[in-house]
Amino acid sequence: MKKRSVLNKKGYFFIIDAVLALGVLAVGAFLIFASYTDVSSKVDPSLLSEGIMDFFANNKIKDIDNKYAGLSGTLWTDEGKEGGLCAGVELTANAENTLLQQIAIFYEKGQGDLGNDCYFNLLDNKPNEPEDLAEKFILKLTENTLPQKYKFELWMDEQLLYPGTEQTDSKDAAEYLIPSKKIVYGILNQETGDMFGPYNAEVFVWQ
Repeated sequence: MKKRSVLNKKGYFFIIDAVLALGVLAVGAFLIFASYTDVSSKVDPSLLSEGIMDFFANNKIKDIDNKYAGLSGTLWTDEGKEGGLCAGVELTANAENTLLQQIAIFYEKGQGDLGNDCYFNLLDNKPNEPEDLAEKFILKLTENTLPQKYKFELWMDEQLLYPGTEQTDSKDAAEYLIPSKKIVYGILNQETGDMFGPYNAEVFVWQ
């Protein structure tokens, strides 16, 4: 009887050890999962920020299939005709320009005393659409592509190009604000060789 009692006690302690071990494993698994989740929340905005910037910087107008901004899009075939969005100005697409270069051209042509105000005050635009050509260009390229929980802004030389109004409250409340930067420059006029830039382009993404 005494021997059986010893065995029962050993079995009892073995069960306690097993339960404690499972508890430690469960806590460890939870901590690892929590750590992974925290890392993912940091990585996602970073990947999106870099992805958006790379999309603009690495894709040429000739390479994209976009009904508005692509080479055969309505920006160039319809709105860009003389008397369209810009009175007395015809918008022509350089197929070799990257999307970021094209944004910078719109930005350049709207700057200073010699800037054409149609680039930031579009004529005959549809209601609720951006009045700024660079903003509209960015909108048409990115609408319905970013997960709804994320927001982004695109700046050039510390001037907000997209969206039309800085989302200050939303950014202040964000846990992470991830930037991605590029320098952009290129040829403004193929005939004269006039250049634009360099400009500092910056994308911010947050959740």
